[in-house]
Amino acid sequence: MAESRSRWYLSSGLLLFFLTFCASLTAQVEPSGFSLGMPNGFIGGHVGLNVPSAGSDVFTMVTRELTLDKADFRSPAFGFDIGAVFKSRYALVFSLEYSNASPESESRGFVEEDGSPIIQSTRLSQLPITATFRFYPRTIGETVGSYAWIPSRFLPYLAGGGGAVHFRFNQRGDFVDSQTLQIFPAHFRSGGFGATLHAAAGVDLGISTRFFANVEMRYSWAHADMTEGFDQFQPIDLSGLRLNGGLFFRF
Repeated sequence: MAESRSRWYLSSGLLLFFLTFCASLTAQVEPSGFSLGMPNGFIGGHVGLNVPSAGSDVFTMVTRELTLDKADFRSPAFGFDIGAVFKSRYALVFSLEYSNASPESESRGFVEEDGSPIIQSTRLSQLPITATFRFYPRTIGETVGSYAWIPSRFLPYLAGGGGAVHFRFNQRGDFVDSQTLQIFPAHFRSGGFGATLHAAAGVDLGISTRFFANVEMRYSWAHADMTEGFDQFQPIDLSGLRLNGGLFFRF
């Protein structure tokens, strides 16, 4: 559990550093010059924090029986994005993202015969593939003359979309049988796909005519059926909050 919290603090620090870096760039570097024509799209990547709501019964079970809490499933996230720009106020963005939390834990109220803790690890990974429609209240840039295009420096937006999310939920280690109180080694696993919807708000911060930074807050709603060793549980809750920061190139 301490290792999981260390990863959470590290990823929080990295995101804070990235946001501070982007803010300093936008404060010091005014987008200057112009490009020939409005860009057709952009490509780049992002890092962030995944904060799952962990609301389904499988999380209730593991936090009740093991030394875990919902905060242990927070994790860093890494993603790739490509977007198409149209009508100067809209963009369609396709994203692929990966996050993984693997907290260690001990059984609550039980120990080995020699008094040592009963240890296990729980892993939750998510791979959402989504399409997002963005609306910019301000135009993304200004066309000057017949060819020149000057990008806007500060572009807030609202967004929404959906897609599919693949998940894996695994547990490995030693466990206690609630009926016989025997300790046994096991590896439980589940995985599959579920549909996801999300709403988001963010801002593009101009660095130059070709590069911009992005900060986004997104909330996703998603559930997926549990399989194999967890098929007696309700669909797993994959909903949660994501805070992302990225760097992009216009083309």
